[in-house]
Amino acid sequence: MSGSSLFLKIMLALAGVLLLPCAQAAKPAQGGKAVKSVEAQASLREVGYESLESRIGSVLVIHTSNDTTRRGTLLRYTKVSLTMQLGPESGSIELAVPRSTIRKIMLEIGPADPLFPQQEPQNKGKPGAKTN
Repeated sequence: MSGSSLFLKIMLALAGVLLLPCAQAAKPAQGGKAVKSVEAQASLREVGYESLESRIGSVLVIHTSNDTTRRGTLLRYTKVSLTMQLGPESGSIELAVPRSTIRKIMLEIGPADPLFPQQEPQNKGKPGAKTN
Protein backbone atom coordinates (compact mmCIF):
# COMPACT_ATOMS: atom_id res chain seq x y z
CA MET A 1 0.00 0.00 0.00
CA SER A 2 1.47 3.30 -1.02
CA GLY A 3 1.74 6.25 1.33
CA SER A 4 -0.59 8.47 -0.70
CA SER A 5 -3.47 5.94 -0.72
CA LEU A 6 -3.09 5.39 3.05
CA PHE A 7 -3.13 9.15 3.56
CA LEU A 8 -6.25 9.43 1.35
CA LYS A 9 -8.08 6.72 3.33
CA ILE A 10 -7.19 8.38 6.64
CA MET A 11 -8.42 11.77 5.38
CA LEU A 12 -11.71 10.27 4.15
CA ALA A 13 -12.28 8.52 7.48
CA LEU A 14 -11.46 11.71 9.38
CA ALA A 15 -13.85 13.75 7.19
CA GLY A 16 -16.62 11.20 7.78
CA VAL A 17 -16.11 11.35 11.55
CA LEU A 18 -16.11 15.16 11.56
CA LEU A 19 -19.17 15.54 9.29
CA LEU A 20 -21.33 12.96 11.09
CA PRO A 21 -22.39 15.35 13.94
CA CYS A 22 -23.29 18.02 11.36
CA ALA A 23 -25.55 15.60 9.50
CA GLN A 24 -27.27 14.60 12.72
CA ALA A 25 -27.74 18.23 13.79
CA ALA A 26 -29.45 19.09 10.51
CA LYS A 27 -32.42 16.79 11.22
CA PRO A 28 -35.58 18.70 12.19
CA ALA A 29 -36.77 18.34 15.75
CA GLN A 30 -39.74 16.08 16.38
CA GLY A 31 -42.28 18.20 18.25
CA GLY A 32 -45.15 16.82 20.29
CA LYS A 33 -48.42 18.36 21.35
CA ALA A 34 -46.89 19.81 24.50
CA VAL A 35 -44.32 21.78 22.47
CA LYS A 36 -46.88 24.18 20.93
CA SER A 37 -45.91 27.74 21.70
CA VAL A 38 -48.31 30.50 22.64
CA GLU A 39 -47.54 32.24 19.33
CA ALA A 40 -48.71 29.18 17.42
CA GLN A 41 -52.11 29.48 19.11
CA ALA A 42 -52.65 33.08 17.99
CA SER A 43 -54.91 33.42 14.97
CA LEU A 44 -55.57 36.04 12.31
CA ARG A 45 -58.84 37.62 11.17
CA GLU A 46 -59.30 39.67 8.01
CA VAL A 47 -60.53 43.22 8.65
CA GLY A 48 -61.44 46.18 6.48
CA TYR A 49 -59.21 49.24 6.15
CA GLU A 50 -61.77 51.53 7.81
CA SER A 51 -61.90 49.41 10.97
CA LEU A 52 -58.21 50.11 11.68
CA GLU A 53 -59.01 53.54 13.11
CA SER A 54 -59.91 51.95 16.46
CA ARG A 55 -57.09 49.37 16.32
CA ILE A 56 -54.04 51.55 17.03
CA GLY A 57 -51.49 49.38 18.88
CA SER A 58 -52.80 46.10 17.43
CA VAL A 59 -50.60 43.62 15.59
CA LEU A 60 -51.36 43.45 11.86
CA VAL A 61 -50.27 41.35 8.92
CA ILE A 62 -50.52 43.30 5.65
CA HIS A 63 -50.47 41.73 2.17
CA THR A 64 -49.60 44.28 -0.54
CA SER A 65 -50.04 44.45 -4.30
CA ASN A 66 -46.23 44.19 -4.59
CA ASP A 67 -46.47 40.57 -3.32
CA THR A 68 -44.96 41.45 0.05
CA THR A 69 -46.22 40.57 3.50
CA ARG A 70 -45.44 42.77 6.49
CA ARG A 71 -46.15 42.09 10.16
CA GLY A 72 -46.03 44.83 12.75
CA THR A 73 -47.82 47.05 15.24
CA LEU A 74 -50.16 49.74 13.91
CA LEU A 75 -48.90 53.19 14.95
CA ARG A 76 -50.90 55.66 12.81
CA TYR A 77 -53.95 55.46 10.58
CA THR A 78 -55.14 57.96 7.98
CA LYS A 79 -57.57 57.64 5.09
CA VAL A 80 -54.69 57.37 2.59
CA SER A 81 -52.00 55.40 4.46
CA LEU A 82 -51.11 53.60 7.65
CA THR A 83 -47.84 53.46 9.57
CA MET A 84 -46.68 50.35 11.36
CA GLN A 85 -43.69 49.44 13.53
CA LEU A 86 -42.03 46.32 12.13
CA GLY A 87 -40.46 43.79 14.48
CA PRO A 88 -36.74 43.22 15.09
CA GLU A 89 -36.67 40.47 12.43
CA SER A 90 -37.49 43.21 9.87
CA GLY A 91 -35.16 45.85 11.24
CA SER A 92 -37.44 47.52 13.85
CA ILE A 93 -38.37 50.33 11.48
CA GLU A 94 -41.50 52.39 10.95
CA LEU A 95 -43.08 51.61 7.60
CA ALA A 96 -45.72 53.76 5.90
CA VAL A 97 -47.99 51.72 3.61
CA PRO A 98 -50.23 53.57 1.12
CA ARG A 99 -53.84 52.39 1.11
CA SER A 100 -53.74 51.88 -2.66
CA THR A 101 -51.08 49.14 -2.31
CA ILE A 102 -52.87 47.10 0.38
CA ARG A 103 -54.57 43.92 -0.84
CA LYS A 104 -55.52 42.32 2.49
CA ILE A 105 -55.24 43.23 6.19
CA MET A 106 -55.19 40.54 8.85
CA LEU A 107 -55.62 41.42 12.55
CA GLU A 108 -53.88 39.17 15.06
CA ILE A 109 -56.22 37.74 17.67
CA GLY A 110 -54.60 36.85 20.98
CA PRO A 111 -54.12 33.24 22.05
CA ALA A 112 -56.66 31.38 24.10
CA ASP A 113 -56.36 31.27 27.89
CA PRO A 114 -53.60 28.68 28.58
CA LEU A 115 -55.53 27.25 31.54
CA PHE A 116 -58.76 26.80 29.57
CA PRO A 117 -57.81 26.60 25.86
CA GLN A 118 -61.14 25.11 24.70
CA GLN A 119 -63.42 27.41 26.72
CA GLU A 120 -65.44 30.09 24.91
CA PRO A 121 -65.01 33.70 26.10
CA GLN A 122 -67.49 34.65 28.83
CA ASN A 123 -68.53 37.93 27.21
CA LYS A 124 -69.85 36.22 24.09
CA GLY A 125 -73.40 37.39 23.37
CA LYS A 126 -76.37 35.07 23.00
CA PRO A 127 -78.15 34.92 19.64
CA GLY A 128 -81.69 36.24 19.24
CA ALA A 129 -81.82 39.65 20.89
CA LYS A 130 -85.11 40.49 22.61
CA THR A 131 -86.94 43.77 22.04
CA ASN A 132 -88.58 45.84 24.77
